[in-house]
Amino acid sequence: MTLAGLESYSSYVREVDGECVFVRLSNSFLFSGSKSGQIACWGLSNGMEMWRLDFEGPCSDSDFSEDLFFFTESENIHAIRIDSGELVWSTQLEGSSDFVRISNGFVWVTTSVYNFEIQDYSEGSIWQIDFEGEVRNRWQIEGRAWSLSVQENLLVMGLSRPKSGYAIVSENGINYPELEGRHPVTIGNRGGVGAIVLGHSNGMVTEIIGHEVKSISHLDASVRAIDYFDGWVVGMDSGYVTSSEVLGSWSVNLGGIIDVLCFGPSLNDSKWVWTPSWRDGAAVVSVLDSKKGAVELEISHHSRIGCAFSNDRVICFGDYSGCITVIERNVFRRRFSQPGEEIADEDRSMEMRRKIRGLRRV
Repeated sequence: MTLAGLESYSSYVREVDGECVFVRLSNSFLFSGSKSGQIACWGLSNGMEMWRLDFEGPCSDSDFSEDLFFFTESENIHAIRIDSGELVWSTQLEGSSDFVRISNGFVWVTTSVYNFEIQDYSEGSIWQIDFEGEVRNRWQIEGRAWSLSVQENLLVMGLSRPKSGYAIVSENGINYPELEGRHPVTIGNRGGVGAIVLGHSNGMVTEIIGHEVKSISHLDASVRAIDYFDGWVVGMDSGYVTSSEVLGSWSVNLGGIIDVLCFGPSLNDSKWVWTPSWRDGAAVVSVLDSKKGAVELEISHHSRIGCAFSNDRVICFGDYSGCITVIERNVFRRRFSQPGEEIADEDRSMEMRRKIRGLRRV
């Protein structure tokens, strides 16, 4: 069966140079960064480009305050003024800059050092930086932080070996709580409203709400993707997608490798789970009912998808070819109801536009 393309459900498609490594949404802006070091900003409502800057790369992660956009790139952390694209400051750190989060009036950045002799990350650090770019504190950690989450005043790192588990960070330093079954963390959600959720290499999921910590083992596979909305859903490298008890404890095997997982638009007032995977050399986006795990829709895409982000009305995807696909809730619902022939026409039109964009880059 031929699947409709992701772009046929989209409002617009934008591009960065090189593989897209993050997409971020604010109330009015869409941001993206690539492995080659390009950062771009568009108006979310109309897709109009606001600014574009080039750095050495690779970019890694991003966050923003009311006026400033922060992102990690190579061994640096940068701050850009959102309305103008002006580079306000750049601070060079030690090691590769990984995650960045804004919390308690500071910029928090994790870095790591890869040891080629042992073929693993030998050490890491977390940095506390003020909004003027000055380093206030730095604490070393053993191994690497594979996630950095914020929940109110709580800052949590998911850790690899040798600590394996999680750490709580504050202005007083790092605290390492005991966790039953210390298995390396592979990924975590960003936090915010609701729980901090960590996925582990053995398929275990740890849920942190305030001072309550609960760990659940599901499948004997590494967790590769994770998101939270009223409850959590995780994707495994085995192709399984599994939900928390509050969402029904369902599990479905989509096949291939789950690359990304993100709650997003549906046809009703609930959220669906958008799950890009890589199957037999092709990218497929499975859209699941979050309460049942039923596959409501499968969509093809021309390039492997590496990142996603959503808010109340929009979900966007970044892929290996540098394309950012933006899907608005109302547009998705309208396109979903179209006859198959119209969707096929949309696909042909999108394919032609993609070829034209490719010619422009030559």
